[in-house]
Amino acid sequence: MQRRFLFMLILLFCTLQQSMAAYFSNVPRTLVQPDGDTLHCYASGDEFYNWLHDAEGYTIIQNPQTGYFVYAAMDNHQLVPTAWIPGRDNPAQKGGLRPWLKISAKEYQQRKEAMLAPARRERLRDENTNKGHMNNIVIFIRFADDTNFVNSFESVDLMFNDSVAPYNSMFTYFRETSYNQLFIKTHFFPQPNGDLILSYQDTLTRDYYVPWSATDTNGYQTDSARTALEFQLLARAVAYVEDIIPTDLDLDYNHDGYVDNVCFVVRGDVGDWNVLLWPHRWALYGVESYIHSKRVWDFNFQLADAGYYFSNSTLCHEMFHTLGAPDLYHYSDTTNQDPVGQWDLMCYNTHPYPQQMLIYMKAKYGNWVSYDDIPELTEYGTYSLRPNLSDTIDRLAYRITTPDPWEFIIMEYRNKALQYDKTPQGGVIFYRVNPLLGGNSGYNGEDVLDEVYVFRRSNGVDNANFNLAHNLFNPTTIPYPCTSSGEPVLVSFSNFSRYLSSNPPAFMTFDYEGFVGVEDYADHQMRVYPNPATSSIFISSELEPIQEVAIYNMAGQLIDYIKTLNHSINVDISRYPSGCYFLKTIDASQHTEISKFIKQ
Repeated sequence: MQRRFLFMLILLFCTLQQSMAAYFSNVPRTLVQPDGDTLHCYASGDEFYNWLHDAEGYTIIQNPQTGYFVYAAMDNHQLVPTAWIPGRDNPAQKGGLRPWLKISAKEYQQRKEAMLAPARRERLRDENTNKGHMNNIVIFIRFADDTNFVNSFESVDLMFNDSVAPYNSMFTYFRETSYNQLFIKTHFFPQPNGDLILSYQDTLTRDYYVPWSATDTNGYQTDSARTALEFQLLARAVAYVEDIIPTDLDLDYNHDGYVDNVCFVVRGDVGDWNVLLWPHRWALYGVESYIHSKRVWDFNFQLADAGYYFSNSTLCHEMFHTLGAPDLYHYSDTTNQDPVGQWDLMCYNTHPYPQQMLIYMKAKYGNWVSYDDIPELTEYGTYSLRPNLSDTIDRLAYRITTPDPWEFIIMEYRNKALQYDKTPQGGVIFYRVNPLLGGNSGYNGEDVLDEVYVFRRSNGVDNANFNLAHNLFNPTTIPYPCTSSGEPVLVSFSNFSRYLSSNPPAFMTFDYEGFVGVEDYADHQMRVYPNPATSSIFISSELEPIQEVAIYNMAGQLIDYIKTLNHSINVDISRYPSGCYFLKTIDASQHTEISKFIKQ
């Protein structure tokens, strides 16, 4: 009861989440060296920290004295320029160079906290949160040296509002992922001229909005200067369009005095080694900016020329931040060995169709699924699951307790044939959650802490989540159910589908065999179920018949003894006090096994 109360409390009351970012990998970049040579490389990261690197992951920085982009080395935990130039020198042959050099996890957390702490504000979440009709405002911006947008207005409007099949818009994504509970309509300002996007044109050129360097002396030099530049830019854009936004347009659906969301779409592409010109979600806390007496606070920042990344997938990721969801990726990962991978929008964005959030994320942060819609499995039997993206909230997921009082395991069914669930694999997935945490990649100075972890094969291959031997998930499979500390969770699932054909079933079925011991999977196949139990337990052995059963309490006192010679027996435990018990069995071959069960 205490855990349930805490979980519900987290659902109803929360602050702005700590991890609000868009993490991109391998964004192509073309740089010009001081001698006129071009350098083709990549940018990866989020707005808290992004960096340049080559195809093999070797980090590239600009030498502040020469202006050349060069390979970086690490010296006393700091990135420093070397004499080696990408495209001319082979970093693998240079002593001391290693790929994926970047700041430490501790420094990353400090940067993130410094950026987000001032943007937090308390928000009351109740049963109506993230439900109903929300009006999203888009404001187009270009810098003083920019020409008009090259995007057609129709293409941008469809990205936000398309509702005609085969649709792929932010409107239809949240309508479907919320089970027809949230409808986000987007309005654009300045209003277009036919298919031509009109925009607010700023007084400063683009080179003011990038970090200072030897080749760009107009750039900002401190984080505070960066913040002031962005906030002043956005406030000027809001002031420019305020009078053309209809006064009868509801911008505050939850009546908290704040504009629900503003999306600033800025002309141009992502920048290099900076945190301003990068898609992100933040809050306009540094200046007071209003639209018809409602304060502008939550905003999304998008780059219109970012190609692959200016997409509905990115829009949905950032909007779910606005609705309260955290990121689920690991900053420290340089491969796809992250805790969630493709199974949630807040870890890895699929294109062109954004994938669903996990049912747990829809419950805690979306508020579209209730805690009671994720029933706990306590009885042995065969169960069915609807797809995550379903037309009704019924049998969407099940949860299982673990030895950790605050962690539990959830299972759900992903149907890859559905519009917003086009992941490479379909079928059942299992994942561990800890609702006390707020997203993944939390850092306590020593360990990385995860709110959500999707079980997968130990080699970390992301599309191998269902590579479980013979459709089993138990303490002897790889992966195996466990807590975040690695303690096995003694449960067994079987007969679920790992891979699905091009015509997946409307329901996925599976067998739940209750709480059992690791010994149940030994050669003698001893099973104890259900576990926990209230009135009786069954003990069975598939090989040798059971000869003796002894039951002890936690103090080691013998409280029950049964002499038999059967493969299966029923033990009445109704008279036992609630608690944990140990069960010792001896079979006909004199093999002894110890199991544990709980009397509720």
